[in-house]
Amino acid sequence: MTQRSTKTAFSPWEMVALESFQTPEQTQASQWRRSWRAATTWIVGREASERQAKEESELRKLSEVALSHWVPAIDWTSAARALSQVTEGYVDAPVVLFISPPHGGHEAVVSHWAQQQGVNCISAPTLNELTEGCLEWVERCGSQHKWVIPALERHFLRHTQGLQGVRELLERALSGRLGQGVIGCDSWTYAYLQHAVGLEGVPVVTLQALEGEQLAHYFAQLADDGGVRPTVYSSRTGQPILTGVSKDSAGGERSYKELQRLAAHCRGHLGIAWHYWRERLREPAGNGDSGRSQEQSQGQPKEPSKESSKELWLLDALAEAELASDTGDVATLLLHTLLIHGGLEDQALGYVLPFSSHEALNARLALARQGILRCHQGRWQVAPLSYASVRQLLESRNYLVDPL
Repeated sequence: MTQRSTKTAFSPWEMVALESFQTPEQTQASQWRRSWRAATTWIVGREASERQAKEESELRKLSEVALSHWVPAIDWTSAARALSQVTEGYVDAPVVLFISPPHGGHEAVVSHWAQQQGVNCISAPTLNELTEGCLEWVERCGSQHKWVIPALERHFLRHTQGLQGVRELLERALSGRLGQGVIGCDSWTYAYLQHAVGLEGVPVVTLQALEGEQLAHYFAQLADDGGVRPTVYSSRTGQPILTGVSKDSAGGERSYKELQRLAAHCRGHLGIAWHYWRERLREPAGNGDSGRSQEQSQGQPKEPSKESSKELWLLDALAEAELASDTGDVATLLLHTLLIHGGLEDQALGYVLPFSSHEALNARLALARQGILRCHQGRWQVAPLSYASVRQLLESRNYLVDPL
């Protein structure tokens, strides 16, 4: 395991320069396992390729009330404080970039940082402004001593006119004609703009990847309310992943090993791991059915009892919606385009893809039906549980991929 200082041993908020980012142990093995699973599923079928200690039919999904209790949303304020400490070391830099992968929280982190610093965020241009090459949003940066862009992917299109604004922004900023800026940026957008525009000399920081032990500590703290934690078992092995007791070295080693698989599958990214944890967490199907039915019939959902909800199960931490190896070129290019833009609305697809809007829409609809894509705030993006397989497919076909 990568050596970390005692202070940051369990913290998920270690901010590092991009060149210091390291994927977790077993990341390459996780990619091989994903490829092998896809092959065996194609040959013998999904059920035969997966041997589970606990069958999914014996479990059921948690209610939204229970999920909000055991797996509350990530609080990115600590990451924003870490970003503040890091930016203090770049006082002479006109721009600092903070990047994260899809679902990695860069927009929230930079927005929190701006609020902490009392700095205004620059609003994103509209689709019409981008396609017309409008530079008004760049002018707004020049009127402030400090400025912030939480999500740079909203400020460009892979289009002749759509790149003008970000080119002008970087030219002015790096030449010292703007005040100091902090930019949040999707890691795929960063990779593309580095190739298409050039970002040499711009300091880039990111959150260090997490190992399994750190994920175990984070998820335990997330569910810890008044000193009571659930015991979470792996449906794959039947062994505990998290235990209700705070000290158990043997159980701890088992949980770290199991969560190391999740860390490797997610490339150490907390945001993606959180989605797996929330979407794959289950409870035994026979627990409190009558009482739950009575509550639902009365229309009065209640906060889950800590005592009655101590036993939880995590379904095998692999993506439910995985891309087939024979995915066509249209779908593959669409996925790559959505990633480098951090997601797009349907009307923008015709500006950035080299085929008709009809073909683009058909490909988007097919991927959405498979669960590969989801719509968030009006923009279609790669779903969290599909991201690992999509990234692996794009890399195998020599597409430009992100550095994280």
